[in-house]
Amino acid sequence: MFFNSLRLTWQMSLWADSAVLLRTMTWLDLSPENALLAGLRPRQLELDFPLKNEPHPKHPISPAIPHFYQIAFGTPSMNIYIKLNEEKSGPFTRDELQEKIYSGAVPRTVPACMENSTEWVPLETLLHQPPPLRAQVMPPQIVQASLEHLRDPKEKTALLWLYLASIPGWIMILVLLVSMMGIPLIFIGLYCLIHMIGEMWFLAHLKTNAVRVSEQQLPELNRAVDACCRTLGMARPEVYVMQQNMWNAFAAKMLGRRMVVLLSGAVDSILLKGDLQQLTWVVGHELGHHWAGHLNFSRKLAKVGSWVFWLELWYSRRAEFTCDRVGLYCTGSLPVCQLALMNLTVGAQMANRVNVAAAVEQWRTHRSEFFVKYRTLYSTHPHLLARLDHLNLSAKELGLVR
Repeated sequence: MFFNSLRLTWQMSLWADSAVLLRTMTWLDLSPENALLAGLRPRQLELDFPLKNEPHPKHPISPAIPHFYQIAFGTPSMNIYIKLNEEKSGPFTRDELQEKIYSGAVPRTVPACMENSTEWVPLETLLHQPPPLRAQVMPPQIVQASLEHLRDPKEKTALLWLYLASIPGWIMILVLLVSMMGIPLIFIGLYCLIHMIGEMWFLAHLKTNAVRVSEQQLPELNRAVDACCRTLGMARPEVYVMQQNMWNAFAAKMLGRRMVVLLSGAVDSILLKGDLQQLTWVVGHELGHHWAGHLNFSRKLAKVGSWVFWLELWYSRRAEFTCDRVGLYCTGSLPVCQLALMNLTVGAQMANRVNVAAAVEQWRTHRSEFFVKYRTLYSTHPHLLARLDHLNLSAKELGLVR
């Protein structure tokens, strides 16, 4: 029975993959004039994620903290000329040509030529080529902020109380060990063994079902990770992108290996209407857990105090505030972080339309209500509008806004 169910599952998976392949082949064979689905096509499928050399009008670069995107991700704005009916048109940007293709105004096989070049090739060939990186540009000196400057002011207080709460727990464990002649050590050893096997099980899944970010794999995202690590002055952990339709990412330390896992739900949602800078806030936030020591062994010792679970939850929320500040420092732009957080709050389509000031005022209006405070006590993460307010206050503290 068990093997029959496995066989059925395997066959259904093959049928589903075949259906997706047929739909993709059909879409690729459509003529440029057939633009019935143009408005529904997600922008992730452009494959090239164009990156601007100049600051985005919605993402001003702060003079207080050097902004590294112009160097780390910057590419020259190479325009493209095309030939329609033997007439040369242009120049056009990659974005403009992608929109013309999707609307059916321009065939993807039309002859095209890069600016300052005489070689004419099919347009789709140019669009699928990564834009050339700016050459011979040295990165600017990045001002390093201390960990204590970026750490949320109340995180240490919450951690101290958690350590104090762990003292009775450690005393009880010691008493049990002495009174039961070390027998509890057997159960502690079994727990550690099961935990280690669970970590190995998850790592086996991650290494074979997710893509590890590197210079050869997702190079744009790889540069974002390198830039964040360089800004924080930390060793780079392993970074993976894994398919899961949930807006989330997490940092982990398993078998001594530090890693960050970005779920496709967050990546797709941000890149649908946003850009790589907003995704960098998510990367910086998760790197902040490693940089701030949230996954260190000393923090596990404090977990014994989680029998007072309100203290554990309080510390968890303050740690998230710390990582929001780290992500803010990595991006160097408050509007970038606000857009990423609004993407998490209202989704990709409406994120850039949210009135941030009104959203912050909404939080300040309701934060004193009894059930808002009561629900906060049982939350592992701060409320999203509270995080938005905290980002604004942190930006002023860090000198990002005046």
